[in-house]
Amino acid sequence: MSSLRAILLFSALSTPALAAPVTVIESYNAALGQLPEGVAVSPHGDIFVGLAGTGQIRQLDRKTYAGEVLTSLPIGGGFLLGLAFEGDDLYAVVASFDAATCGVWAVEEDGSASRVVAFGANEFPNDLTFDADGNLFITESISGSVYRVEAGSTSRSLFVQDALLVGDINQSPVPFPIGANGITYDDDTQSVLVVNSQVPALIEIDDLDGEAGALSVIAAGEHLRGGDGLSLDENGDVILVSNHNSTVSRIDRDNGNATVLADADDGLVFPSTAAFGQHGTDKRSLFIANFGFGAGPSAPVGLLKLKMSTKGEKEPAGK
Repeated sequence: MSSLRAILLFSALSTPALAAPVTVIESYNAALGQLPEGVAVSPHGDIFVGLAGTGQIRQLDRKTYAGEVLTSLPIGGGFLLGLAFEGDDLYAVVASFDAATCGVWAVEEDGSASRVVAFGANEFPNDLTFDADGNLFITESISGSVYRVEAGSTSRSLFVQDALLVGDINQSPVPFPIGANGITYDDDTQSVLVVNSQVPALIEIDDLDGEAGALSVIAAGEHLRGGDGLSLDENGDVILVSNHNSTVSRIDRDNGNATVLADADDGLVFPSTAAFGQHGTDKRSLFIANFGFGAGPSAPVGLLKLKMSTKGEKEPAGK
């Protein structure tokens, strides 16, 4: 067992009871490494959850939430992290510390998978997002970078590397810094939004036809420490998951103010990412991966659903 797995399984943390408006959709077994980190919802409404410690991707039916294992990706001594859709196509990040497997994988409907963007053994790709044209953006946490892959290509190029995106090893629960982490793309403003987990800040980067423009700090402070997954609601505000604070918050893009939507009192234990539903009443639901990293073998890890007052961002043409 690697030291990282040991941290995952045997550290202690409180496990509060759940309260409305958060409900449990599916529960997992932390003692078996079934720690949900990535979550994505297909355009048709099915929900996909990645289990960081096993490499499994689970698919949940949009109506019944009945789940099954779709595939398992080769995580080696690392983790299965971000998930995202581009149209009907599912993509997943594997941070395996193995040059043969580390990178972005494409997952087919039948569960077959192949690596489409390669990363090195000393890199830590973390999260991914697409713009309306199918261009892919990937965070690399150790160097504080965002890479871009042009639609139809498998070659990555550096979009931006900046001090604002670099983490702090002294604040890290793992033996390397986690800077640039969660990422999402706003097609209305043609900008990339990234959260720095360990020098906590939410940063917006202008996308100038594939070249990074100005970086702007939308919000910063301890309430953003451990910032992980990012989503956009229909108003263009950011839904930010903080694992360190066990919160899901809405960040106002105009003034940076944060409103906590759910926290540990609602059962959140080191949550990682979240995605809006895409079917029926789920359009006003946020599906949250209750990651439980460091919370011990009895942590209440699982997929949660939070009732929202807003829907997710409107899908642009082409998605």
